[in-house]
Amino acid sequence: MSISSVHNMAMPNGASRKGPRGGILDGLRRLAYRNPLYAYTLVGRAPKRLFGTPPELLPGDAASGQIILAGNLVYGGQRWPFTDIADLPEKSSPQWQAYVHGFGWLSELRSVGNNPARQLAREHTTRWIDSYTKWSPLAWQADVLGQRLTNWLTHFGFFAGDASQDFYDLFFLETVKQARHLNRSIMKTIAGPGRIQGLKGLIYCGVALPGFEKYLHNGLRYLETELDRQIFPDGGHYSRNPHIHMEVLADLVAIRETFIAAHIDVPAWLTGAIERMVPMLRALRHADGGLAFFNGSNTGDPAIIDALLSKSGVKTRAISSAPHTGFHRLSAGRTTVLMDTGSPPIDQANKWAHAGTLAFEMSAGKDRIIVNCGMPEDTTPDWQQALRSTAAHSTIVVDDVNSTEINLDGGYLRKPGHVTSSRREIDGSTIIEASYDGYSKVFGLVHRRLIMLAPDGGEIQGEDTLVGSGGHRYNLRFHLHPNVQATVLQDKRSALLKPRRGAGWRFTCADQSIALEESIYFDGSRTRRRTQQIVVFGPLGETGANIKWRLSKI
Repeated sequence: MSISSVHNMAMPNGASRKGPRGGILDGLRRLAYRNPLYAYTLVGRAPKRLFGTPPELLPGDAASGQIILAGNLVYGGQRWPFTDIADLPEKSSPQWQAYVHGFGWLSELRSVGNNPARQLAREHTTRWIDSYTKWSPLAWQADVLGQRLTNWLTHFGFFAGDASQDFYDLFFLETVKQARHLNRSIMKTIAGPGRIQGLKGLIYCGVALPGFEKYLHNGLRYLETELDRQIFPDGGHYSRNPHIHMEVLADLVAIRETFIAAHIDVPAWLTGAIERMVPMLRALRHADGGLAFFNGSNTGDPAIIDALLSKSGVKTRAISSAPHTGFHRLSAGRTTVLMDTGSPPIDQANKWAHAGTLAFEMSAGKDRIIVNCGMPEDTTPDWQQALRSTAAHSTIVVDDVNSTEINLDGGYLRKPGHVTSSRREIDGSTIIEASYDGYSKVFGLVHRRLIMLAPDGGEIQGEDTLVGSGGHRYNLRFHLHPNVQATVLQDKRSALLKPRRGAGWRFTCADQSIALEESIYFDGSRTRRRTQQIVVFGPLGETGANIKWRLSKI
């Protein structure tokens, strides 16, 4: 498969572009927020000080702070000019602009810690207040607004330490206006993981702003309800995206640490959510410290993940099976296999979830061997849809059609199919069996996958079966990490895989021919890395197909 063909495989199952969604109520709210009179309803008495500043959970990066001082801002691996927060580059993406308006970059300037960094942070804050004091769709979106209030309050002592009284008056007046709007809008205008970011900002306002304690109570009441909805009993986040899971956990740990610093009792339900989420996060990591690539996740920064786990204070080890979230982790020797055995998440949980059901990743030591193609933090719509496709995952594809029909505006065009899975041990080997009927409506096919890991981790046996009589052709794909060199042997039924550091592996498919094709890999940045994939291909017969394969350490 050529690199360009990944694009083509994202759409053939009937994906289409739909018009803007939202409904009448959303439209009426926007009209109300745009009304000049609405701004006056947000004005009220503002405090003259803070009770205190919330603690910074994870410090920023000084090198990134120096880049900001030089007039640029990096997000998703791309650098943009950043000298005037009221004049953002026209071609910058909504994700980059949301990062700007969220002020998460204040931590980078704070890590520099000198007077120029402090003054620049205050200048950008003042300029933002002057330019965006009236409601606008992106800058005042509830999750972005929550992040901004969180970062303003957390870093206030850094950028306002030697400020004038005029700045104090301006800052507190604007903070209170935004807090009032957030309190009114958070449960009406946004859902999913972004709602937790908004609630974090509301809670911080209730903790730090004198006279706004009711926002703390509102935020906690809403957050408890939201965690019941978003966090499964096994500790997984309902987005089924490891990176979103990590971000939500970071928000919860930060809220807990803020309560401890403010001498506020930590609710038992908050502690319980953190204790369930930590072993799940550990389960979604490879030995290199990064995260698995499922449902739009990227690898993340291993050092940040380590710091978050340390801050959590939870010592529980990684779980091996997450039946509610739908992941399995197999580990033996130095080999790790992570497999997606869950139903695709609902639109509200993860608008940009993938069609990669039953895909798996495999690593040996700190070397990733079998991967999914990943998803950069900031990318173009075309690449986003291509990387959501089934073809961008290490699983089987029928007639170049996605196993779940993705919608180009996010979510899916039809309700995802049904997934089942089981786990058992035989003579020390761990076996995962799973099935997905995503192809049943289109082709009358069910995909069944079995993966068995040997007790010493030296061998993985797999079997992929398509049960049914529809379709014409299958392609079973095993995407390789860019650091793995692959060579198909003369028999065309096996290939040697050699990572840069560890032992080599042999891939074997006894009954079908295999081929090496081009693939791509994104590790979180927008940098596209060329790599290869092993493809097992063949026709579909009257009863489907059965493909047995094996990975064995050399």
